Amino acid sequence: MTDPSTVAARGRAALRPAVALLLLALLGAALFRLVEIRTDMADFLPPAATPEAAFLLGELRDGAAATLLLVGLEGAEVPELARVSKSMGAALRDGGLFAFVGNGTGDLTEGEQALLFRYRYLLSPAQGIFEVPALRRGLEALLDGLRSSLSNVLSRLGFADPTGVFLEMLRGWLGGSTVTMKDGAWFAGGEGPPRALLVARSRAAGTDMEGQREASETVRAAFAAAGPKGVRLLLSGPGVFAASAAAAVKADVERVSILSGALLLGFLVWRYRSGAMLLAAGVPLLAGSLAGAMAVALVFGRVQGAALGFGVTMLGVAVDYPILLLTGRRPGEALGAAARRIWPTLRLAAGAAAMGLVAMMASGFPGLAQLGLFGAAGLLVGVAVTRWGLPRLLSSESVVARPLPALVLQALGRLRGRRPLAWGVMALSVAWLAAAGLPRWEDDIARLSPVPETERNLDGELRAQLGAPDVRHLVALSGRSEEAVLRASERVGEALAPLLADGRLGGLDLPSRYLPSRAAQEARQAAMPAPEVLSARLAEAMAGLPFRPEAFASFLAAVEESRTLPLLDLDALAAAPLISARLSPMLSRRGQGWQGLGLLSGVADAGSVRAAVAGLGNPGILFVDVKGETEGMIAATTRGALLWCGVGALAVLALLAAGLRGPLPALLRAAPIAGAVLVVLAVLSAAGERLTPFHLVALLLMAGVGLDYALFLGRAEPDLAEAARTLAAVLTCTVTTLLTFGMLALCATPVLHGIGLTVSVGVAAAFLLALGLAPHAGRSIP
Repeated sequence: MTDPSTVAARGRAALRPAVALLLLALLGAALFRLVEIRTDMADFLPPAATPEAAFLLGELRDGAAATLLLVGLEGAEVPELARVSKSMGAALRDGGLFAFVGNGTGDLTEGEQALLFRYRYLLSPAQGIFEVPALRRGLEALLDGLRSSLSNVLSRLGFADPTGVFLEMLRGWLGGSTVTMKDGAWFAGGEGPPRALLVARSRAAGTDMEGQREASETVRAAFAAAGPKGVRLLLSGPGVFAASAAAAVKADVERVSILSGALLLGFLVWRYRSGAMLLAAGVPLLAGSLAGAMAVALVFGRVQGAALGFGVTMLGVAVDYPILLLTGRRPGEALGAAARRIWPTLRLAAGAAAMGLVAMMASGFPGLAQLGLFGAAGLLVGVAVTRWGLPRLLSSESVVARPLPALVLQALGRLRGRRPLAWGVMALSVAWLAAAGLPRWEDDIARLSPVPETERNLDGELRAQLGAPDVRHLVALSGRSEEAVLRASERVGEALAPLLADGRLGGLDLPSRYLPSRAAQEARQAAMPAPEVLSARLAEAMAGLPFRPEAFASFLAAVEESRTLPLLDLDALAAAPLISARLSPMLSRRGQGWQGLGLLSGVADAGSVRAAVAGLGNPGILFVDVKGETEGMIAATTRGALLWCGVGALAVLALLAAGLRGPLPALLRAAPIAGAVLVVLAVLSAAGERLTPFHLVALLLMAGVGLDYALFLGRAEPDLAEAARTLAAVLTCTVTTLLTFGMLALCATPVLHGIGLTVSVGVAAAFLLALGLAPHAGRSIP
């Protein structure tokens, strides 16, 4: 039974760390009320090295293709699917989160129809429509249509537009090339069970994870509110992928956090039997996290949420500092005296780890720069709190570590100083890498996504059925004015027309499809025949058909009006909100100029498309191969990351050389870290893992942790007892790190799995190699 006085003493010992944590928590709450936390992942996009890459990054942030949501409805008969589609469409349009919702119903208001109908002959690219043969075909088609189910529509529009250009124009704008109309809604063409289709464009930026998640949830809510009877919802698109990936990562993190947290807590309780220790270990971590966030806020003006999350994870290194202090304390030694004794080694370890992170600030990524500053500032504050704060928060008697199992210490003690074994492990790793090769760099971002392949396949299927852009190939248009971009768009259409005709290009959507340039509109006006000429042609085309001569008076008047109509521009199209919403993402003002976007689909011969675009000789017209540019940016990013990792490593070596009084001791202390990197690369190569920038971040974290081990195990120890205490302290740090990051290796999310595997293997290797290269008790590395 525990002595009441002992319980009271433990309570008093835990009071001061608890108060410190409470004060830091209150300070953190105040800080994060004042600091902007960004969730926009654009901060982690790489810098653009080419005009094509710059355009692509702009589209990833704000472009139309990255904000599309594709919806399929199946599992019921056509009437029920159409009803659910109409209900969802109405709800999404009224919700305000979407710039455009298309499902075949309610697409055009009466005002829009009136405006577009009035301007049909300026908007339509059809040629020769006022010649006798074309008029004859139109009249015959009108006659057939009046005898069909379309008679109501044609009786209203056909006599004012016997050319049929208005309905043809709307069909091209709103219907898609593979979509059929059934019961007033879009349906996928072809064989198989019926599938209703709907497409929506979110107003949120493509990199706004929260906005895309809200848009996806709104679609699901609209589906549920429609009261579907046996209908299944199929939902896809970049925004859906983002929300799905975030949910998968959250589930992985929650599961791992609970498991690793329980194991870590159990280990520390077993090891120290002290609530004061658990509280004290959190003080440097929380203080470092607040210092890192404050430094980032002062330098950058805001804090990136992902950098904050990764930064706190990287500051897990700071938990090692109180463990090294409290576990390495000699019997009867005051904490202040212990802190002074280990301070030269502790500050060197923290300074070197911070130096390695500072190199990330020159990476060119705002997100990674924030992460580097966060980690460096946090580590320095964390080690300072350990040195000067913990001795004042804890009494020397409040924490006494339980001895580790003797068999474990004996086994590890036999490894100490086995340098041939350590060098042999490094040599085997080098031999494996020489034989099998380094792990390949991942150049396909899709493989980093936790979204299942079945969902990615569904996305491709829905895109094909809706005629939505596949976001693989784009045409970038830029100019000083709206007119310049529209003229460039028309030139692209002319250049790519032969490729559309022979099948090398499946589809092309350009801003000039919806809004011709002023020059094109003027040319169409000039090509319209005079009233008497058109009347004569119409009479000739009507010969033998059962139409009264006066039936087409409205058509003749409309053509005459079109000859003098004011020309349309983007502002004038604001009166047609649906078409304006479709056009605005493809034509918009960007800074001092204008930018347009051409969407390509079914690109069978990318080389021919590239050559056709390049042949225009206009630097404002670019063919963008999204996959190729992405791979190029990843390659450039990787080279830059490796360069700055190398710069950081040299800076760390310089700091070690200064602290250890010579380059040879610095190299020997750094040898376990280099060896651990070789072991990690060999393990990743053997496991078939591909390297990503996240692995580099994980290696930096591993290096920071491993450096603590190398410096403390490499110190001169006066006797075996001191060496055993140091070994126990470093082993405790290793176990806590493995319990934290080892669980990440079990995650299904590729990024988290890669970080967990890299850190776990690296930390274990760094500990064992540092032990193998450590001197025997009473000696030190030269």
